[in-house]
Amino acid sequence: MPRVEQSSAPSGLSAHRVPPSRAERLRLQQAVERYLADHELVPPLGLDEIRSHAEAVARQACAEDVVGYLMVLLGSAVWRDTVAAVPCERRVLLLPQCLRSSRECRAQVDDLGLLCAHCGSCALGSLEQEAHDLGYVVLIAEGFTFIRQLLEQGCIDAVIGVSCMEALEKSFPVLAAEAIPSLAVPLTCDGCRDTAVDVDDVRALLRLRRPGREPRLGVEALRGRVESWFTPAAIEAVLGSDGGAPGRVSRAWLARSGKRWRPFLTAAAWQALAAEPGEDIPASVQLLAVAVECFHKASLIHDDIEDGDEVRDQAPTLHVTEGLPVALNVGDLLLGEGYRLIADCGLPPERLARVLAVAAESHRDLALGQGEELSWRRSPRALTTDWVLEVFRLKTAPAFAVALRLGALAAGADEPGEALSRFSTALGIAYQIRDDIADSRGPDGQPLWSSACLPVLTTALAFDLADEHLQSAIVEAWRRPPAPEAVRARFLALLADDRVAAKAALLFEHYRNEALRALAPLRQAPLKAFLQRAVWRLLGDGPPRP
Repeated sequence: MPRVEQSSAPSGLSAHRVPPSRAERLRLQQAVERYLADHELVPPLGLDEIRSHAEAVARQACAEDVVGYLMVLLGSAVWRDTVAAVPCERRVLLLPQCLRSSRECRAQVDDLGLLCAHCGSCALGSLEQEAHDLGYVVLIAEGFTFIRQLLEQGCIDAVIGVSCMEALEKSFPVLAAEAIPSLAVPLTCDGCRDTAVDVDDVRALLRLRRPGREPRLGVEALRGRVESWFTPAAIEAVLGSDGGAPGRVSRAWLARSGKRWRPFLTAAAWQALAAEPGEDIPASVQLLAVAVECFHKASLIHDDIEDGDEVRDQAPTLHVTEGLPVALNVGDLLLGEGYRLIADCGLPPERLARVLAVAAESHRDLALGQGEELSWRRSPRALTTDWVLEVFRLKTAPAFAVALRLGALAAGADEPGEALSRFSTALGIAYQIRDDIADSRGPDGQPLWSSACLPVLTTALAFDLADEHLQSAIVEAWRRPPAPEAVRARFLALLADDRVAAKAALLFEHYRNEALRALAPLRQAPLKAFLQRAVWRLLGDGPPRP
């Protein structure tokens, strides 16, 4: 089992002191610039990355007492060129209400924030006016809820924020989850009222401009586009209307609702690496994305047959509605359709050969992982967490890896190699852990015996808690069901043990963090930003709770 560490929720700015003198702040800004001249950092940076580099700057500048402040400077510096390329009308300026004068302010406050009266008693009026003149959306409020809504709706692409160090610390999860290009200016005088900020620093950031455009990938818009490829009409346009009854069943199964994460990853990888602003997704990428979904849907058909599952996503599985022989045939047909789409996608021969090799390698790993699981089911034995995680690596991770790698190859990019492989492996394992936790309990929150008889993570963790005598009894119950009531009751009690949930959650956090850390070597900022957002979209804020 991997050595796991407790997730350090964003507490990296815990040294909240801001240098009081402008001269010292300028000295530290210059120290950060010198450091960046020698270290090519690509945004977005994870919390551990920022902290590590900030500590290095602190040692060089003899400023170990302001590591948190240096983290803010570094985080802003690596995003500066990206934000500078975003038109001002696609940026938002977030200002804190505590900058106003508590004695003289005549502003009103509504649900969205403070409505400045421009009385001149504080810096808010002049900053808001300049930002408005430049085209910014301006919000004088606390928190990021409204900004998150603007981002999800595709209204803005970058954030410039003024806040205290504590609030900047709390904002990090939101900024990290969305990989938001952002610049921050810490308050120089803290508190909840009559605070202060270096106005010249804020104005300098507001006026940042450079030619070019580095658009933020619109996750929701892209997901909508990918979803449109799987309507019955769109599928028929790609696969054709022939194929008789097997063709009709396969197209209907492909159109059946699903998360579409894998084709989405293919399209997003291409868009991050190849697309020019406003460029439409070419037919070749659509064909590859549909091929990836064909492979995925085929694997679901075969998994349901092998697992004996009769329901998937609250609907009958294909072998239940159509019978086992038809379901097997449709799964095989979808595999063939996937390879046919790859062959027809129009990539140059050398790149096409690489795409085919990647797809075949993924199928091989998937079959090996499924074979290991089937072998255990035929002859159950003592279950270990390491073995379960290895099956996850073979079964789940390749589906994410092939989706990303095909998108990168379609973009004409050299594959990001080891970084992308590590990312996909960790993401796939975390995704499967999340599913195992969710599937291990019934609607009443109690452990399910059906899950306790499967080689899944929660079962392995509970098995590890059992004493040697109970482990032998459990293995015997797996091999010769039904289980004696006493054995069943004791093992279900272990599955309900808080230690199982805690260890599963810890492993989930470990692999989610591993996925984020794997992005550090990537040199393609758009791809890195997208993948960081994808982690949070696929995995959420944490594992399902019992």
